[in-house]
Amino acid sequence: MNELPTAGVGHDEAMRKKINAAVAARNLASASNNTKWDELISHFRQREGWCPSWRYKSVSGYISGWDVEWFYHLPFPFACVEWFDIGLTQEGPFRGRLLARTTIDHTDELSAVVARIGFEFEVRGDVLRIWGYLPKCYEDFPAA
Repeated sequence: MNELPTAGVGHDEAMRKKINAAVAARNLASASNNTKWDELISHFRQREGWCPSWRYKSVSGYISGWDVEWFYHLPFPFACVEWFDIGLTQEGPFRGRLLARTTIDHTDELSAVVARIGFEFEVRGDVLRIWGYLPKCYEDFPAA
């Protein structure tokens, strides 16, 4: 039995009312669902080695800091997520004291995973943004 939290954890009646009120007040439309979020979470929990950083904006307006933990720190329930950013680059190994570290770009790989799941998303710079609600919010997203 898997005891790790899933996208719908914490979605009790009180939380549902709070989220629905924020969504209705801002006239937002859902662009995602728990099935898609669970597939994304599962992908990164099963990944060996590097896992990307992430942050999110809640429908209440709160923007989290960046995190890299994919097991318990996620924004449960995901019904509150207006957008979810994923970092696309990884620092490579040191090449010496005087040389800059290399950067490994995971844009193609992560874009393919997110597209296969069926999310509405966009890539700018080194960030992939998944929209949980529409219209799309570009707040604090790298310039095009």
